[in-house]
Amino acid sequence: MGNNSSSSQPSVEVLTQAESLRKKARQFHLEAQDASNQSQHEYHHGDKAQAKVLSEKKKTLYNQMNENNAQAAQLIFNHYNKNRPNDEIDLHELYVNEALEYLQTKIDQCRLKSISQLKVITGIGNHSQENIAKIKPKVEQFAHKNKIQMEIYPGHIILNLSTNVHHNKNCIIL
Repeated sequence: MGNNSSSSQPSVEVLTQAESLRKKARQFHLEAQDASNQSQHEYHHGDKAQAKVLSEKKKTLYNQMNENNAQAAQLIFNHYNKNRPNDEIDLHELYVNEALEYLQTKIDQCRLKSISQLKVITGIGNHSQENIAKIKPKVEQFAHKNKIQMEIYPGHIILNLSTNVHHNKNCIIL
């Protein structure tokens, strides 16, 4: 019983650290939007030099936002995937764009290792706003776009990486 609490403690710390990074990223986003608005105001009122300074500040703030989100995503991804088998990926609590980037990387790794199926754990939306799944529909869309066959289940999708769906109307095999 003592092992459970000590092993879960780092997990809580990691997720707390990730949430702190997400919070900083949201603050940088708000500051960047403010700098952008101020820059536009200065530009329209003739102070192009100050507008340029504010525009550069906006770029710096967006870069800081992206860096914090990337660090948070890495912590979250590592937390949920540290003990997963090679044919599984857990995308819980990632932003959709992050989830799709990690998915593409994992698919590439699986194909290099000749892994034919990938279980993609998407969840059912419990952590999303209004409990509406955001990652799962985008993974489905990704699979369709990349012509990857899939089996859809509640909370996860199985991607068949050994075959892609090909619809070539000009090909006739005799």
